[in-house]
Amino acid sequence: MERGTDITNFKRVYRERNVGDFPLNLTLRLRKQDDKKYGENPSQHCAVYKIDEINNEYAGVLPRMLNINYARTDDEGKGGLSLTNEMDIARAMDVLKFFDEPAVVIMKHNIVSGFAKQVDSNQTLADLFRLARDADLRSNFGGTAVFNRHLDMKTAEALYELKGKNPFFVDVLAAINYNELVLDYVQSQSKSVRIAQISSPYAIPKFTGDSTYNLLSFKEMPTGRVGVQDLYLTSIKSSEDLIMRPMVVDKKGEHYIRRGADKRELDDLLTSWYINVAGARSNGVVFVKNGVSVAIGSGQVERVGAIEQAIVKGVQKYMDKKGFKYDSLKGIGDNDLFMREAFEGAVCSSDAFFPFADSIELLARAGVTAVVQPYGSVNDGAVIDAANNYLIAMPATLERAFGHF
Repeated sequence: MERGTDITNFKRVYRERNVGDFPLNLTLRLRKQDDKKYGENPSQHCAVYKIDEINNEYAGVLPRMLNINYARTDDEGKGGLSLTNEMDIARAMDVLKFFDEPAVVIMKHNIVSGFAKQVDSNQTLADLFRLARDADLRSNFGGTAVFNRHLDMKTAEALYELKGKNPFFVDVLAAINYNELVLDYVQSQSKSVRIAQISSPYAIPKFTGDSTYNLLSFKEMPTGRVGVQDLYLTSIKSSEDLIMRPMVVDKKGEHYIRRGADKRELDDLLTSWYINVAGARSNGVVFVKNGVSVAIGSGQVERVGAIEQAIVKGVQKYMDKKGFKYDSLKGIGDNDLFMREAFEGAVCSSDAFFPFADSIELLARAGVTAVVQPYGSVNDGAVIDAANNYLIAMPATLERAFGHF
């Protein structure tokens, strides 16, 4: 068996400076797109602007290629889109840009709460919506459902098939297009749903080397300051860009991953990584099985805590689907059987390295068979040993994907 690819020195990237060539003064020219019904909260006025120029460099190509237009044709829909609605749709488009096959993302508070992509040509768009919806039915309540295809009638009907049986509803709907019959049907089913038509998401830059159209990433801070950085682009275009058998050398010797991921695991690992890159706040862990989200731990302040939260939620969502009653304040109790059924064969991505082996032990206990992560911890050797102990495949991305939004 090959010893593996030595990544021992990768951890140095966390200690070295990587300073860009940013100017002393930065001038933006913005062009008003529209006024929103309100901002993130009803007490906040809001308008959305498109970036036109950054320091006299034209930066308006991408904003003109990508549109989110209100599509409801009657006077209903609770006054149109709020800023939060447009942010959810835009974040969903940022996830969908990675997937050529039919896919659906359900968003809540700018985080992916349900995802499904086509892994079998027999799966319809309606099937994918049901899979994404049922991945976390409670969280998806009142969510924003976004499709990378035209919305067909069967999928439109699936949006409302639980009506009268379950309180679930879609609050905001976005798709590439609608024909008149589909639009009329959705509007007849709900006076409240906000409906948007979106551009194809594939113009959004995603991989290292893609044109960023002179755009930069801006992070507003409450101190009256704005952080300016490059757009985040991942170097992982396919499974061939992953280091399948990473190896580190420490005082205890060589540690390398012994089991490689199989074809299905690799596809799910890529799906999980892309959702993590674009749709999960750090600390982010994303679990996927057969192209469908199983659980997402997003925005936690400890990595092992993100895994614990995601596993508990994943088991509870599985018990919800099975109609099993439980006390939610007691987490999952001793329901290890349901944990194995929910996660057996799932994969997981982590947006940053695992500081200790405890995360791997939890993932193994749940039944996760493959993990993708950047590596770079001083404890990578112990983490690799734990993965080998549980026969977990664990390729490396060698890039951290923190998202603070």
